[in-house]
Amino acid sequence: MPPASPPTQRLEGLLLGGTLLFYIVVTAVSHTPGLIWDEARYLDYARNITQGFYAEPENPDFVNGPGYPLVLAALLKLNAPLFLMRQLNALFMALAAWFSYRAVLPYGGRLWALGVALITAFHPSLVRTAPYIMTEALSVCCIAGFAWAFSTTLRAEKWRWSALLMAGLAFAWLTLTRVFFGNVLLAITLFVLVGCLLWGRQRDRLLRALAVMAIAFALCLPWLAHTYSKTGQPLCWSTNGGELLYWITSTNEGENGHWFSVEDAQEKPELAKNHREFYRPYYELPVSEREERFKQRAKENLQANPKGVLMNWLSNWSRLIFGFPRSFHAEELLTVALILINGPIVLITAAALLIGLANWRTLPLETLLLATLVFIYLGGSSLAPSLPRYSVVILPWLGLAVAAILAKHLKVRIE
Repeated sequence: MPPASPPTQRLEGLLLGGTLLFYIVVTAVSHTPGLIWDEARYLDYARNITQGFYAEPENPDFVNGPGYPLVLAALLKLNAPLFLMRQLNALFMALAAWFSYRAVLPYGGRLWALGVALITAFHPSLVRTAPYIMTEALSVCCIAGFAWAFSTTLRAEKWRWSALLMAGLAFAWLTLTRVFFGNVLLAITLFVLVGCLLWGRQRDRLLRALAVMAIAFALCLPWLAHTYSKTGQPLCWSTNGGELLYWITSTNEGENGHWFSVEDAQEKPELAKNHREFYRPYYELPVSEREERFKQRAKENLQANPKGVLMNWLSNWSRLIFGFPRSFHAEELLTVALILINGPIVLITAAALLIGLANWRTLPLETLLLATLVFIYLGGSSLAPSLPRYSVVILPWLGLAVAAILAKHLKVRIE
């Protein structure tokens, strides 16, 4: 790609610096000495890493991968305070905005690139979570970095090994940060492999994509080898899938597939009557046995009320995009913001989808593959309890695909 023009460089500098400053301020204002949400778990895994292990050896529970705890472990080794560890997300968000801009620029020009970058940087779901020790900031940084490196790899006339290696590294770190992307990695690899066999005209670029996925998977092998050694299960990305299936298939009165914590299941009056006895031995059972119990109960729930599970699945799509409905929860003001922001995004995406399907042969291969990644990820995420913070991380992929389609096929003239 040729060097950016001075106006573009200035715009990139403002985007990078402005996003960094914004999140430094937001994190400073939001900082409290207490831990919230999943912060304690990530810090626990990070402390374990500094002591030479990841999960408790006698009963290993791999709720999430080591991508984020490895970053935190380095800071713990330096005795960094909680405030500094939270501030690191400001850097991840600034890089996410910059990577998004650079990824979209060749396909939609500066206006589209800036729009995608700003939505990625300042989406309310990310503004809400980025000031804390949560994985959204690192995840969206990896996703945006992958979009830039991957599109550069496939757009080039010849193989560009530097971009190819960076794309593989970005996807691997993303997978180790959000282990659900391990399933996405396997699915897209199969899709690309079939494409290599059937689409001769694009075989060279498809082979580059396959090389990216192979590198990403290879970098994840140490993690998979570790989980296999502890659980005996091949391709074990995490050990909490059964619990997620349990909640998405639970159709008791007032429930709609929303996830609840172990404590909520036993103490919340609306839930305790249906879940307390099942959850009582939760902390006493080996993780593997606990997982099997959850999966078996989820199977029974599905067989007993398939229509109810279907309604939970439809509710989950709404939760994934707009954050509601949530069982036994009052809706928040954030829901209004999500409707106002995500509603137009859904409509624009639907328009791009229709136009893209009608003109798919004219679209760059990389945009087709990124769109496929979006559908694989969202489709898989809909099968487990989700929230908007799960869908918002793929905005760079979605933004690049939408920008490439609409910038090419939709012309707006103002007279």
